[in-house]
Amino acid sequence: MAQLNLENGPAGKRLGAKLVDGIPPALITGVAAAVGMPLIGYEQVSASSAVVDLSMFFVVVGAGSLLSLGYWVLLWGWEAKTGKTPGNLMFGLRTTNEEGFAPGWMAVFLRNLIIGLSGIIPVIGFVVVMVSNLFDSNGKRQGWHDKAARTFVFDVRRGRNPLETGGINGPSSFAPQPPPPALQPVSSPVVSRPEASAAPVPASGPVPVVFQSEKVPTGPTSPLHDFGITHPDDDAGETVVSRRSAAPAAGPPAVRIVLDDGQDLVLQSAALIGRNPAARAGEAAQLIPVPDEGRSVSKTHLHLSVEAGRLVVTDRHSTNGSAVTAPDGARTPLPGGQQHWAAPGSTVHFGDRSFRVEQA
Repeated sequence: MAQLNLENGPAGKRLGAKLVDGIPPALITGVAAAVGMPLIGYEQVSASSAVVDLSMFFVVVGAGSLLSLGYWVLLWGWEAKTGKTPGNLMFGLRTTNEEGFAPGWMAVFLRNLIIGLSGIIPVIGFVVVMVSNLFDSNGKRQGWHDKAARTFVFDVRRGRNPLETGGINGPSSFAPQPPPPALQPVSSPVVSRPEASAAPVPASGPVPVVFQSEKVPTGPTSPLHDFGITHPDDDAGETVVSRRSAAPAAGPPAVRIVLDDGQDLVLQSAALIGRNPAARAGEAAQLIPVPDEGRSVSKTHLHLSVEAGRLVVTDRHSTNGSAVTAPDGARTPLPGGQQHWAAPGSTVHFGDRSFRVEQA
């Protein structure tokens, strides 16, 4: 089963990763100093004076400093484009922007600048900044440098890697999807155009009409004005019309939703979805609990209702919000308490979870 939850990187791992990132330049600088020390020239001019030549020492140390600078520039670009550093790889961490994608050059520069300035207070300043995510009152585990740079650090060994799975709201793009339901034959209300019979028309009495059989082309019809209503022959296979038949009895309108973990549900009335949903006093609704170890989903996150065969989604003033991505890719955030139509083919995001809307 794919990992659907996001896991913020713990403070200990972040501190360890940054220390690992600092090992190569520290080694380069140390080696340069060790090599340069024997090259310091010393000449005794008189009993009371001497001349010290530091030129070769500065050349060697300067070369080491340039190598260290090159390392930091390469590390800057690597983290900006991929979220990776040697320490991040060792501890299973990834740096992202607030949408869950590569953080970018400016964000990485800003967060590293704040970490560097923390060195004004030796050791203690660095450690406090690196574990400042423990003091995040928003529960997002952002350190002071992360908030300034608008970045996150995720543990990709305990949770999913948003950089490879469509960002913060991308579970539906990689979670296992159930096979489509088998097509069921239905009676088509579409009839062919009547044509007059070749037999002579009697002078009186009803005029006989012969309905000539013809095949109705399959496939989706052109879009209707109301996006939630589809042609009754959609996905019904090839239909041969031989005579007019009575329309089948209409059942209660229903909408099918497929959660990002593969759970398939058919809704015919109201439903509540969340980590541990509960109905209000006097409210009748189907309860749909979804697992969420990262607690990005509120206890009662969404209210769903079916009206005229279409799904109406209402955010119940959740903590981490909701959104609907339409079939054309347009994404609409859902303000708390406001109803929103979700057309078939849409994806509804709530916290780190999501579901796809389909025709029942």
